[in-house]
Parts: sequence; C-alpha cells; structure tokens
Amino acid sequence: MEPYYEKGDIRIYHSDNLKLLRELPEGSVNLIYCDILYNTGKVFDDYSDDLGAPDEATEWYRPRILEMKRVLSENGSIFIHCNWRMDSYMRILMDEIFGTNCFRNRIYRQHSRERGFYANFDSQMDIILYYVKNPRHFVFHELRGETKRIVPLFENGILEGRDDVRSAAGETIDLKSLHKHWLVSVAQFNDMKKAGEVQVINGLPYRFSDVIPVGNLWNEPEMLDTYTRTDVADAYDTPKPEAVLDRIIRVASDPGDLVADFFLGGGTTAVVAKKTGRRFVGCDISAKACDVAIRKLEGIN
Repeated sequence: MEPYYEKGDIRIYHSDNLKLLRELPEGSVNLIYCDILYNTGKVFDDYSDDLGAPDEATEWYRPRILEMKRVLSENGSIFIHCNWRMDSYMRILMDEIFGTNCFRNRIYRQHSRERGFYANFDSQMDIILYYVKNPRHFVFHELRGETKRIVPLFENGILEGRDDVRSAAGETIDLKSLHKHWLVSVAQFNDMKKAGEVQVINGLPYRFSDVIPVGNLWNEPEMLDTYTRTDVADAYDTPKPEAVLDRIIRVASDPGDLVADFFLGGGTTAVVAKKTGRRFVGCDISAKACDVAIRKLEGIN
C-alpha cells in the first residue's frame, strides 16, 4: 500500500485500519495508541461513529485488536482510549485477546470540568486501557523531575511472592514479620540500591529520588481538552491534548521506536511522536483527518 504521506520517519495512510494492519510485519510496532470510535451513534461529515449495538461494535473491533497484537513487538505496549460506552466491552475483548495477565491498568483521563447535564451525573472522564504484549518484558520509563521525594516501598498485608527478606544500608528487612509486603520486585529494589535511592527508616524501606509518581487518574490542567464542545475542532470533535500522548510515548517507548495510531483523527499521536524522536505509522479512513495531521506535522520546526 502506498502512503498518503511519507516524510522522514513518518508514514500516514488513507485507509481502513484493518487493511493497513494486515500489511504490517509481525512484531514491527513498539507502541500502539488508539483513540477509538466511541460508538456514540453520531454521524459526522466525514465518518460515522455508529457501530451498532455493543456486541456488534465488539465484533467490529475483534479482528483489529487481533492484528494489533500480531504487529506489536514482544516488549511492546498498547493503549486503547475510549469512554463509558465501550470501555467494559473493550476490557473483556482485550482480556480475551491479550490475556488478563497482560492488563496493566485502567487510566482515567479527565477531559473537562463540570458541564450542565440533565437528569444524570456529569461525565468528565475518558478511559485508557493499558496492556502489554509480554507481562515479564516491556518498556516502562519512570518520569523524573527536579524535586526529590520519599515514598514507601512497602504496603500493609502479607502477599505471597512479595514477602521475601531483603537487605539495604546494612540492615535486614523482613516485611512479613511486620505484616507487610514489598511493592517492588527484587530486580527493581536492587536497581534502586545501586542508584543510592534506598533508605531504611525504623526498619522499613523507602525510596528517596526525583521520580515523579504517576497514578491512573490524569487530571492535571494540561490533560484537559483544549476545545469546547460548542466549537468545531480540527478533523474530529475530540482531539486529545499533546500532554496525554507525551506521557504515554515517553513512558512506554524509546527514541527511535515505531509508534502507531490506527485511528489517526487530529494527528496528535503523530505530532508528539515526531517531537519526541520516535518513528510513526498511522492511518485514518477520513482524508480530512489525514490532511489535518499532515498540516500539523509540516508546522513542526
């Protein structure tokens, strides 16, 4: 298939994503992010967001998720961005195809402040389902800042497999005897010790570092949508902020890796991939979406 746009390490295809996926080599993609169709039932000027009943939508996604798993590298990750209409169905489908042991987290991304809803609670969250190809071998980089902080490496309760005895700073740490368990593996703990980050306080292990703890609630101001729902946005009505993709790409890939987005939309994934030194391949069934993404890419210095 010929690219609709190709420049440097960026390739964009005007195509049904299933067609492109079937042409990509097995294990060729390091990171997949897709802001999928939410199945709202709405019809727009260049695409339809109506996949039918949830079970029909799930069957539409099934061959696409199967192909995404095939093209994902052995240490790769996949992030599926959806909302309340499809997240439960996609979770079951992803569990079936990738395996429950490959599920890493459900991320909640706040997209807006309160709006005026009638006869219901306001919906302010999107969901990002995070899976890996191999739960024993995947890329995950910690984010670091300028300020050091201290965080515990333990939690209450005995947990089999996380109750071993370890040592640090000349002290033996037996968490099981204190009815606690380790939050990090032996390998992670040893890496922290080598970096000089482990401190033992009152017999309990802590990490003192400049690592920024990131939870699964993404509600920082930069994570919120930058458009209003009464204005027309470029390409699709819901372009994601660059901060969302910047976090995902920096955490789950390395410079030079191939990032893919098979629901290109406004092209945010492509833009952030280019800015962070990653290669990119993506597609959209809408020529309008492809053109918007290209215009944004060409505007990057």
